[in-house]
Amino acid sequence: MIDGILPINKEEGITAYDVIRKLKKVLPKGQKIGHAGTLDPFATGLLVILLGKCTKLMDTFHTFNKEYTVKAEFGYATDTQDVTGQKTNFLEKKQLEKKRLSKEEIQDAINQNLIGRIEQMPPIYSAKKVKGQRAYDIARSGKTVQLKPKEIEVLTFQITEYDWPFCSFKILCSTGTYVRTLVYDLGNILGTYATAIELCRQKVGRFDLNSAFDSENIEQERSNEILEKVININELKL
Repeated sequence: MIDGILPINKEEGITAYDVIRKLKKVLPKGQKIGHAGTLDPFATGLLVILLGKCTKLMDTFHTFNKEYTVKAEFGYATDTQDVTGQKTNFLEKKQLEKKRLSKEEIQDAINQNLIGRIEQMPPIYSAKKVKGQRAYDIARSGKTVQLKPKEIEVLTFQITEYDWPFCSFKILCSTGTYVRTLVYDLGNILGTYATAIELCRQKVGRFDLNSAFDSENIEQERSNEILEKVININELKL
């Protein structure tokens, strides 16, 4: 059996469990496997896979900060707070143009409202558990989801590209932060609505995307390449 960490670059459109199912077909039979934090299907980027004895390190990974890049579109909001959802609020094209904000105005709003320790309400379409059920399962059944705000920490929330009504950001935050919710909340603060249309996790602690194996290449013929990406438990420096 393998005891180590396998960084995976998750492709868009699949879940963390889809990645695990792919790996089970390639790794030794009976291999113990888990992950150190899920990613939404629409999101891409670093998924840290825990193998063997390293599955016990999940709580350790939950103390690590995470870095993301996200692209937002201003002018509308969705029920999932990302591009996969149904529009719930929107501005007409003329209204959006009247509300056009400069890069500096957007960054000022972020600095004043969304940096440091803040309270964040998790989205109803999330893997948060409510009385043993996933919030998204309750929401999809048409029932009301009762969630409570959680304290998170946002260390960095910087604009990297600006082309109204689109804006890209780099965000460094604590585990448990919903980046799509940060975008959603920013839209509400600015009075323009906003939705995450691209999301990529770049880092988890010291682990980054550059060392990851692409999930779309997980297949039996590349098992040796996959194993070369595994960081052995004896080499870990957490």
